[in-house]
Amino acid sequence: MPSSKSVVLTAPRQMSMQEFPIPEIKGESLLLKVEMVAICGSDVHLYEGVGFKASFPKILGHEFVGQVTAMGEKAAEAYELKIGDRVTVEPYIPCRNCRFCLTGNYQNCVKVMTYGVSLTCDVPPYLWGAYGEYIYIAPGSLVYPVGKGVPAEAAALSSVIGNGVRWVKRKGEVGPGDAVVIMGPGAQGLASTIVAREAGAEPLIVLGLGRDSLRLKLAEKFGATETVNVQAQDAKEIVGKKTAGQMADVVIDCTGDPEAFNVGLQLLHPGGRYVMVGLTGGRVTPAIMDHVVRQEIQIRGGLGQAWCVDEAMKIIHSRRYPVESIITHRRPLAEAQEALEFFINPPADCIRVALVP
Repeated sequence: MPSSKSVVLTAPRQMSMQEFPIPEIKGESLLLKVEMVAICGSDVHLYEGVGFKASFPKILGHEFVGQVTAMGEKAAEAYELKIGDRVTVEPYIPCRNCRFCLTGNYQNCVKVMTYGVSLTCDVPPYLWGAYGEYIYIAPGSLVYPVGKGVPAEAAALSSVIGNGVRWVKRKGEVGPGDAVVIMGPGAQGLASTIVAREAGAEPLIVLGLGRDSLRLKLAEKFGATETVNVQAQDAKEIVGKKTAGQMADVVIDCTGDPEAFNVGLQLLHPGGRYVMVGLTGGRVTPAIMDHVVRQEIQIRGGLGQAWCVDEAMKIIHSRRYPVESIITHRRPLAEAQEALEFFINPPADCIRVALVP
């Protein structure tokens, strides 16, 4: 029986290469040969054994692009695909029956089925994550074709750009002329920058730290009208100046830093929208709630990319933005653990790390 090698997370910060039988591919299921998988910040939480989805054994990896190598008898019709096509797949697998799936909020599906995050590899069909040679794609998954000319690095970030679409357009309701501040120029902040530019934000201000010079330069390439090193510049003063004293309509907080919350609140005008998407890893966030009440600030949490990857793929296929630049480092699959350790304490020139089988 043919098999696939995958890197398995067996315990916190413990990984090993294991071999699994290739599952039977029938119905609407697919088998993909993984071309590339990006390491997400949530992979780090799972690797360290923290968070409500930490479980073992598990094959990580939910930001990926691959090639169709096998299809069930109904898959070609369901997905309009053929063998050899390149595709990317949303992390969430909707049950399509619960109240959240039926209202379009499948990121909160009660069955919590997510590639590389919630599903373990100790029962068939095993290959639930992309840290491997192959990944199994279950019926009902959300699958998107990838053009031949699209770099693997860009395609693997489809859900990241999809996050930006949801946070900026759906949660932030950003439209032409809205003043937008994005806090944190990591992959998620850069994706949000791209989408804010697409939405017509003006001004579009991205905040980072002194060590983020590479990321802030990339934010400018993606359309930021102003970038700010908050360790050397007064963010509130600059936002006030760039908005003629009106302050921002929307703040997208991608930092995951509890201390950033009160800073971000000060950048909004009364009634402004604060979209909080950065995970703090369970750390308590101190908040001056009197400001929220008096200024009637709208705080909105943002989880995932529900119904937004289709628009993300249009952005990626347009090639208007060098999305692939977000992935700065590549490692072979066999070095997955080393790559995760590297990503936990990255050098200043690292934004995202990808694994190549």
